[in-house]
Amino acid sequence: MDRRFQALACILALVLALVAAVPPVGAAQQPGLSVAFWRTWARADRPVAEGRVARTWMWGLAPISNVLIEEYDEATGIEGEPYGARFVQYFDKTRMEVTDLAGDPVNPWYVTNGLLAKELITGQLQLGHNRFQPAAPAQVPVAGDLNDPNAPTYATFAPLMRYQPLPVGMTVIQTVDRNGTVGADPALARFGVTPAVLVPETNHTVASVFWEFMNARGTVYADGAFREDRLFENPFYATGLPLTEAYWTTVLVGGVPKRVLVQVFERRVLTYTPDNPPGWRVEAGNVGLHYYQWRYGQLGQQPITWPFARPEELPYYDAMFLTLVGFVWNFDTLSALLQYPAFDNPSWRADVERRLVFLQDCARAMREAAPPPTLSGFHSQLMAGLSLVEQGAARVRRGLDQRDALLVLQGLDDLQRGLEAIAAALDTLPLRQPDASLSVEEGGFAA
Repeated sequence: MDRRFQALACILALVLALVAAVPPVGAAQQPGLSVAFWRTWARADRPVAEGRVARTWMWGLAPISNVLIEEYDEATGIEGEPYGARFVQYFDKTRMEVTDLAGDPVNPWYVTNGLLAKELITGQLQLGHNRFQPAAPAQVPVAGDLNDPNAPTYATFAPLMRYQPLPVGMTVIQTVDRNGTVGADPALARFGVTPAVLVPETNHTVASVFWEFMNARGTVYADGAFREDRLFENPFYATGLPLTEAYWTTVLVGGVPKRVLVQVFERRVLTYTPDNPPGWRVEAGNVGLHYYQWRYGQLGQQPITWPFARPEELPYYDAMFLTLVGFVWNFDTLSALLQYPAFDNPSWRADVERRLVFLQDCARAMREAAPPPTLSGFHSQLMAGLSLVEQGAARVRRGLDQRDALLVLQGLDDLQRGLEAIAAALDTLPLRQPDASLSVEEGGFAA
């Protein structure tokens, strides 16, 4: 095995050995963010975080959990071998997942977004493509304050999955309360919401305000730059398919009653609040927060994280492990592309550019990961290598732009020396023997 993989494989073996419930301990500090998760977050939410746009968060400001290891039958390891557990991280709005560690980290589907709303509304905890653990639908409000005693819950919406769709073009005036009683309020016609499109796979329509949002364009951050683009790869990329029709209801938001339109999709819940500012009228519900509380609270599962890490080391491993797995696979693919250059092929050039930016993002991700004292020496060596890689990637990009062969060769030399330095750093990674008393995050959230 290439020694670039040796330390990573050792980590993975330790994780696999300890994927079992063990006694919980206190939560660690602010979780870390790997390069793959950061890039996924940054596309829609970095423009929001920096105030460039006014629109709903699609993930949230920051993770609310460390990276967790969750059972999933079809998950694979770093060489494509069956592993049976995937790496996930929770945000307010949803959960990010890496199920195939041997996948291409530049592929937009490398990081996936769980079917959390579907699990909450059906009570079926998914443990594989075709394996589920049955439970009751979640008694958690789908929108608004978590302590609202009158807001409809995911359990409220479960029977509504069987209701027939509204005719496309009809004005949406139907209402629902916490008990699941469906009514109609003609006064709601003033908002002009209609069913926009019927989705035959689930036999439900998508409300017009949500369909417009799902097809919207705006400022995104991708491949190292802000640009105007579609917010999502396709209309259902972020939401999944609709599981219910849209219903008006009343929920408390900060203790204040609000009339909102709610629709449950496979991955998310979307809400429309007419009296919100324009950019915030359509919002993504806090499905990630709701699901975490359901899975690790109501269902009593144990959140398992890095089994060999002290609490203060958890955020660093959050960032480091998945970043280096993606780094190695991307580097190997980039090397293969550069062995057979096709400078006049736009597809080749675009692929190389994406992979060079990914290498630069790896350096950024680890530069922002504050190491604890126990890992400071390793971090210094790792960053020395990643800085060379970052410098080399920048040189190759400039060389390609300027058609300067010497600059490209200098960049490739930097990349090679950086890779050797990273491999040497991995050889010194101070993996300690796992301690079951330090391997599980508390049943709350990492602060």
